[in-house]
Amino acid sequence: MVRDDALLSFEEYFWQSVDLDRKVILDAGTGFGITTSGIARRIYLQKLKSSIISVDIDPQSFKLARKRLLEKSLLDLITFVKADLSHMPIQTESVDIIISTRTISDINSSPGRLTRAIAEFYRILKKGGQSILSDECPLPKAVHEEEKVAVMRWQLIKAISHLIGRQHSNEVEPGDLEFMMKLVGFQECKWAIFKGEQISQKRIKHFVQTATEMAARIDDSNLKNALLEGIENVRKIFNKEGGIFPSRYILHATK
Repeated sequence: MVRDDALLSFEEYFWQSVDLDRKVILDAGTGFGITTSGIARRIYLQKLKSSIISVDIDPQSFKLARKRLLEKSLLDLITFVKADLSHMPIQTESVDIIISTRTISDINSSPGRLTRAIAEFYRILKKGGQSILSDECPLPKAVHEEEKVAVMRWQLIKAISHLIGRQHSNEVEPGDLEFMMKLVGFQECKWAIFKGEQISQKRIKHFVQTATEMAARIDDSNLKNALLEGIENVRKIFNKEGGIFPSRYILHATK
């Protein structure tokens, strides 16, 4: 197991030894478009000759990403691909760099799916290509008061998902992710852990809206009301005390 001491900032460690010039870069998990637009901005500001493939199973995410990119005139750099990350219609050894943020736990929603996705990452990367993966560390119980909101949020989403028969995210320890990466053939795996950032009002609003819509699908009224009360309690605690996300890791690996 190769764990680095986090002597650099999150941003510095993330981009350490990463050359984006004249590369094909894949953003694995478009989501809100934050990472895709962030990569595009770096390419534009540094006047690099590179392109980005942004992949997500939900095409609605492309609308959010396009909005971000249009505001910054960066859309020409991107190709959007609707696909499951565990089975991508992308040519073997055609990508130079794979980047994924806050997506690993989403891929890990069913047994074996994350391993299949990592095998896909390995397949589409050129020899010597880089993979930079980042997500939240598992936090089943709050260690500090400021982590309480994040833990309650995860617990509620998972409980509601089970009750309505919906798959949900499962956080992955970086050491376990390193093991999977090496299992499919990646070399030079190293990772570091960084303190979680502050949770924003926007993220809590999104959680409350999404969790409430999901809870409305529960048939048992007692369970539904108890979970709705829990959702509202998260909002109240956040408004009163704020909160931070769990620690985040960054894992670098080379094919």
